[in-house]
Amino acid sequence: MKRIGVLTSGGDAPGMNAAVRAVVRTALTNNMSVVGFKRGYNGILMRSLRPEDDYIEMNTRSVSGIIHKGGTTLMTARCKEFHKLAVQKEAIRNLKAIGVEGLVCIGGNGTFAGAQALSQLGMPCIGVPGTIDNDLAYTDFTIGFDTALNTAVEAVNRIRDTGDAHERASLVTVMGRDCGDIAVYTALACGAELAIIPEVEWTLEDVADVVHKGVVGGKRSMIMILAEGAQSSLKTDLKELKKEHPKLRFTKEHITSSQFAEVIEELSGHETRATVLGYTQRGGSPTANDRILGTRTGSRAVELLRDGVFNRAVGIRDNQIIDIPLMDAMNGATFDPDLYKLVSVTGSIK
Repeated sequence: MKRIGVLTSGGDAPGMNAAVRAVVRTALTNNMSVVGFKRGYNGILMRSLRPEDDYIEMNTRSVSGIIHKGGTTLMTARCKEFHKLAVQKEAIRNLKAIGVEGLVCIGGNGTFAGAQALSQLGMPCIGVPGTIDNDLAYTDFTIGFDTALNTAVEAVNRIRDTGDAHERASLVTVMGRDCGDIAVYTALACGAELAIIPEVEWTLEDVADVVHKGVVGGKRSMIMILAEGAQSSLKTDLKELKKEHPKLRFTKEHITSSQFAEVIEELSGHETRATVLGYTQRGGSPTANDRILGTRTGSRAVELLRDGVFNRAVGIRDNQIIDIPLMDAMNGATFDPDLYKLVSVTGSIK
């Protein structure tokens, strides 16, 4: 294989640049040229007015000075139409037209689905796990998770300080649409009283009881970490709750973090404030762990293509770089009940 492509797709994750850098430099070391596609699979479709807006020839200098930067130098985007067979075939034609013989796809579950589709049409692909949610079960960690976690921990530390000063409870919303890993790990690292995640059923009444118990126990502040997707596992009947507490201001079945905090304050009788960390978790300079993980997995992806091993996803398990079939890598996240239980044990109020 003499010419490969690389792209970053889906949500950006700190450490993606480290992976791109490793792909380029490992490929060049093995006498392979590299094409970098912009904005994920959109770049392969080559629909911009100028070719340089879709893809670029990459060299050693192309990736100089990017390992410490967040985001992705190739930019990223989602491509909703890529599930269509005709669009996938168009991508294959374009790749062959510029001599690309294999592709390294850096991203999450959606990115891997695109790579799997291309592989079924004959384009050798390797998936590299880049997603802050840590929602790919085959690998212990994904690129970006450690940075997002440390960003959340720093923010919660600051929120704890002001919570202590005002003697209030704080509901902190972190990312995690289908996977609660950021919430659980943040709760453990910060000594939070509670982690509220999509994988475990919960009620607002139970959360309020935790806050009330903390007040009675003499705690000056309390921290509850809420994964953004946790409303999917909420078992409180919001309509009934509204009837019982008509002064609550929410009007819809889906309510905001601030409205959750309002309900908790009403039910517990203790001041509660909400903070949504949002996209701050995606940005910033990647941690050393994410830089190293990106470098190791990106380099291994190229080695697999070089050795004729195709349609695999690389990852890390027990600190060893592993690879499995792409199809098997798309099984979603694995919930760790022991870690979740540890939040309750270490954050309990006796």
